[in-house]
Amino acid sequence: EYYYQIELTKWTIISASIAYPEPVGTDIDLHLVHSIDADNPGLIERGHYDVRAALPPGTYYLVMDTYVEDGIPRPGEYNLSIEFSQINQPACVEGESCYFNEYILMAVEYLYTNYGLLGYSINSALTHDIEYGDYGTIYQIGDDEKTMCVAAALEVMLTAMQIYADETGDITVYDFLPISSWQRLGENDFRGHVWVSHEYNSYGSADALRNFGMGEIVPFESLLPGSFININRTTGSGHAVVFIAFIDVDGNEYETYPDDATIIGFKYFSSQGGYDYGEGGLDYRYAIFSDFHTEDFCQQYPLSCDDSNIPIMPYKRDINIIYSLNQHYLNTGMMFHPVTWETSSTTNPQNFVIPQAYDNIISDPKLFDGWTIDD
Repeated sequence: EYYYQIELTKWTIISASIAYPEPVGTDIDLHLVHSIDADNPGLIERGHYDVRAALPPGTYYLVMDTYVEDGIPRPGEYNLSIEFSQINQPACVEGESCYFNEYILMAVEYLYTNYGLLGYSINSALTHDIEYGDYGTIYQIGDDEKTMCVAAALEVMLTAMQIYADETGDITVYDFLPISSWQRLGENDFRGHVWVSHEYNSYGSADALRNFGMGEIVPFESLLPGSFININRTTGSGHAVVFIAFIDVDGNEYETYPDDATIIGFKYFSSQGGYDYGEGGLDYRYAIFSDFHTEDFCQQYPLSCDDSNIPIMPYKRDINIIYSLNQHYLNTGMMFHPVTWETSSTTNPQNFVIPQAYDNIISDPKLFDGWTIDD
């Protein structure tokens, strides 16, 4: 292992990456930690090719760790790049956090009030045209006013940016990515990563935000309302959603993960359900992890479950959700406040070119089928 000691005197975003692909036979991982004490390193972030974090003044260490596969170490040469960008901590939502959750939730409320339940369509994206500052319009495509889940996540982000720009007058939010990055599905396009592409190292919205320096991976238990989740179900389907709250067996909602309640899932906002007006589209659901709609579990809470051994919720449910610490199965994270956005370590501005024409809809109809149990 090699490690680099980093001394920060101001709040700083650290972005570190190694060149990929790595040399044949080499596999080096990056660990950003508080200490080089092997028993208590204080892990901040780990990545196969890159790490990124906004950190207060202090001492930190970037550790280059050789991966061991089947008992065989895979050391080798690596090409490391590190970028430091000083930030103003108080500018991050008045010192409360460096996240954009407040505006994400405003966007959810606005979209549900004005564009809710207009219908779900796997062949459509966005419920309406959205102006991208002075750079043009991101058009609704497919069936009028209908959308599907990954497009719903994109629409929430764009709407949050619009609300932020209108409220603060800060139109630089539109300078970070070109409009084409929100329209096309290429490897260097943000939309292409939100649409879920394992080839691009994206398993959901959280990965997309991380890959473009606009957010970070956050463990499920640490999420706050206004975070992003991509779920996978035991049935093989998936979904892209905005996290609203943790829920217990009776559907009680918790903004933070509680110590005194059994959390069985979460409430979310996205597009799902039927095609017809009022039957699907932008709406809420109560997602229940697969371990909590079983006969054994419901025997402990007989009054809280239905005849199918599924907990009863205040509104429509979504079941068979896989809980996992593996971000490939439960992709969870939060969007940074725009004042902290920085060029990611995996994608640089000069690479944001318009690629060959892509179909803006392309989504796997089996993965994103839109169906939930109470539809």
